[in-house]
Amino acid sequence: MNDTLSDLLDGLGAAAAYSVVGLLVLVAGFIAVDLATPGNLRRQIWEDRNLDLTIVLASGLAANAMTVVTAILSSNDELGKGLVDAAGYGLLGVVLIGLVFRLVDLLTPGDLGRMIADDDHHPAVWVTFVTHLAVGAVVAASIS
Repeated sequence: MNDTLSDLLDGLGAAAAYSVVGLLVLVAGFIAVDLATPGNLRRQIWEDRNLDLTIVLASGLAANAMTVVTAILSSNDELGKGLVDAAGYGLLGVVLIGLVFRLVDLLTPGDLGRMIADDDHHPAVWVTFVTHLAVGAVVAASIS
């Protein structure tokens, strides 16, 4: 097999492995948001079309993706290290986003999870949106 084809196959294998790790981190992020909000997240977003929960979920997933992408870019072509870093930092991001959500909930009046789940277009959704992205950026920056 020539070097070009071998390099392509190696690259495709690495991309597939990173994709699996990234997908697992995103699934963990979805589960974390589902646990932090009352009710069934899938039903509330896809059937009830809850815009507030959609924004919260999307910002959490974007933050998790930033972390995984940064870990991959920082791997210096070391597949094993890159996969471990992507998984470890990705899951750290999921945990920190959950903790920050709870911290914001404690520091603000009312029940943040319930306010967002009610889809009354509560302004707290934007605080949650920004804190998710901020946590993702901080974890991503800590990798390099």
